[in-house]
Amino acid sequence: MTKYIALGAIAALVLGTTAGSAADLPMKAPPLEAIYNWTGFYIGIAGGGSLGTSTHIDRATGLGDTLGYNVKGGLVGGTIGYNWQTGPLVVGFEGDVSWVGEYGSHIDDGLANLNNPAGPFAVQSFTKETWLATARGRLGYAVNNLLFYGTGGYAAAGVEAGIKDSNTNALLASATSTRSGWTAGGGLEWGFAPNWSAKFEWLYMKFESKPFITNLAEGPRSSVPLDDNVVRAGINYRFGGPVVARF
Repeated sequence: MTKYIALGAIAALVLGTTAGSAADLPMKAPPLEAIYNWTGFYIGIAGGGSLGTSTHIDRATGLGDTLGYNVKGGLVGGTIGYNWQTGPLVVGFEGDVSWVGEYGSHIDDGLANLNNPAGPFAVQSFTKETWLATARGRLGYAVNNLLFYGTGGYAAAGVEAGIKDSNTNALLASATSTRSGWTAGGGLEWGFAPNWSAKFEWLYMKFESKPFITNLAEGPRSSVPLDDNVVRAGINYRFGGPVVARF
């Protein structure tokens, strides 16, 4: 009996010592959760396509010399901007300049063209966009490395408006101008690496009408309105900090 009591005492002493040592061990830290950080300056490239509408308005009658026609083409350019993140909200500013190859035309069908001595439908109106620039604010909501954003601001474009002989395609008259306007749209940006992100966005642009005057017999034009829809994708490199971690 004494033997069993002694063995029990020894076992209790060993277990107590082991439990005390385990209690002194440090607790294992919880795993870190990576959080993407959108704050910082960035540069990038973007390209895509544009589809807009235009027409030529007769100065004397106020009527269209032609039906409205599509103006479409591609674009590619550079981007620079800055983001500041507080919680899930991301506020920023972005500017871009792009080369644009956008063109559209339509054979004149207005009353002014009927007075053309070359005969009806001998004149073709066209609108050509050669460059595009925007300066915009951005407001977004970040879900870790996904950023949903809206954007809007100032837009400018280089536009040539003119008329051609629809039979020979010879240029009859043209005028080049810089158009000012506004833009608004939205997009999605995905941070696929600590300092790299890819974006997809849509922008609507409305430009001011500019006068285009010709003294040809077909009649003078007073304005050439233009609006645009741009869809593009891009890649940005951000100079701000990489992802951060939290418990």
